[in-house]
Amino acid sequence: MNTDRSRVSCASLYRLYGLMLIVFILSRCPAPSGDIALYSGNGADDACLTATHAMFEAAGYQVVLIGPRDINSTTLERFRVVCFPGGDMYQYARDISSSGKEQLRAYVSDGGAYIGICGGAYFTGEQVYWQGTELPVTCLGIFPGNTRGPLDVIAPYPYCVMCKVNMTDTLHPITRAEPDTAWIVYCYGPTFDPHSGADIDILGVYDISQTPALVAWQYGSGRVFVIGPHPEFEEDDDRDGVDFCESFDDRGSDWDIMKNAVMWCLGEH
Repeated sequence: MNTDRSRVSCASLYRLYGLMLIVFILSRCPAPSGDIALYSGNGADDACLTATHAMFEAAGYQVVLIGPRDINSTTLERFRVVCFPGGDMYQYARDISSSGKEQLRAYVSDGGAYIGICGGAYFTGEQVYWQGTELPVTCLGIFPGNTRGPLDVIAPYPYCVMCKVNMTDTLHPITRAEPDTAWIVYCYGPTFDPHSGADIDILGVYDISQTPALVAWQYGSGRVFVIGPHPEFEEDDDRDGVDFCESFDDRGSDWDIMKNAVMWCLGEH
């Protein structure tokens, strides 16, 4: 037996075990705390994720990226807001387990907050309809009604356009300091179809369809804000970190609306 070689082999084995232990510990550790937990799992669109991250950071909030494990297996109380950005709501629904969805609902109901943009807004529906067909998945169900899209009268899938949104509630803290209209990128986002008597605030509607585009409501002790189009994109400014839709005619930033939405969700506005 070669003793020196055995010592080297044992030392290498110990190092391997040590690395495996570190990886295991890190994999079990929750994400760090922050103001806004931004979902970045499968389905989250890269451009939407980048621009949304930049938008919230520009508003002065600490943003932490999270994935399905952070919702399915750990606690969310270390965050003030959870945001699901534009992306594939079908993938969101598949990757977030039933217990993860229940934890997310409980987080909001117990005083947390949820912001959904496009795909993240679709995800809040009790039933979600895509191109007229109900998706065969269970989504979050915190919106008291259904979400449906795209709105072909604005732009059929997969086209994106600037769309006009009319603010219909000028007294709400999110919209009261905003102009009566806004032009926001529309990329096959949802409209919101509430149940009769649902206690929600419709803040804005798509000009062409006159259906809800921005909605806010109380969920238990928490608050929810959803928006169908994409306010995160700055078509004439590179501060969003992406070059998406740069050829479009941007008629003003929509980031102030989203800062107002965060402040309202946190009870600061």
